[in-house]
Amino acid sequence: MDLKRVRVRRERPTALAWALALCVTMLVVYVLTLNAAKPDVVESVAAAPRVTREIAFEALRGWCVCMARCDSDQAARLAASAYSARGAGGCVAALDGGWAVLGAVYDSERDADRIAGRLLSEAGIPAEAICLEADAVKLRITAPQAQIDAIAGADALLRQQGKRLGEIALQVDRGELRPEAARTLCAVAAEEASDLARSLAAVPGATDNALCAGLIERLNALADMEGALSATSEQGASLSGMIRCAQIESFLGQREMQAGLRD
Repeated sequence: MDLKRVRVRRERPTALAWALALCVTMLVVYVLTLNAAKPDVVESVAAAPRVTREIAFEALRGWCVCMARCDSDQAARLAASAYSARGAGGCVAALDGGWAVLGAVYDSERDADRIAGRLLSEAGIPAEAICLEADAVKLRITAPQAQIDAIAGADALLRQQGKRLGEIALQVDRGELRPEAARTLCAVAAEEASDLARSLAAVPGATDNALCAGLIERLNALADMEGALSATSEQGASLSGMIRCAQIESFLGQREMQAGLRD
């Protein structure tokens, strides 16, 4: 998240290099999703013996840069609109009985503090780093092994893609990733998330299971946001701001889902 723009001349990858990198990425995704939702795979899962396994959902923790706190949703959205076109996420979230405008989410407190400090010193924005988290959860699940693997895979993909969205936004800000390449990566990620959601939903009884239904919902929501990113015509800071907003919304949704697993 870089609200102060500085033009720096740098060597950029060639169009051929980008094309090769994107082709490799799409090939990996294709191989991973070859068996998604195929009838014979679904039948084999249904007929497979049920086993009991423990799945650990690791603690979910993100350090967010909060750019404003407001008393109403309307005021928060008005404040967010002023930031989103400048590279910040501008994501509105209910927090501590009020509304917060979140600009980015990071894995470490140090990174969030650094960005919040820069926003204050360079742009006069009274930003702060806040920690949003969900405790680790361990569940004992009795189901066919393939379904258990799909559940674990869905959790891993949500975490991985969330982190990747932040990396894409930063690369766009730095000029290391062209907008068209960023949109293509978002399209590939959307297809991967959508394929996994369909694969999990195709398992008999999955949609009636609260855990599976929650994961399917989160995967589809992420796929929809990434699909919208792949279709946008926004450039530069506006594009990176949209990507960061999608990252934050996905994180918040996954945090809410995981917190609900303890109920």
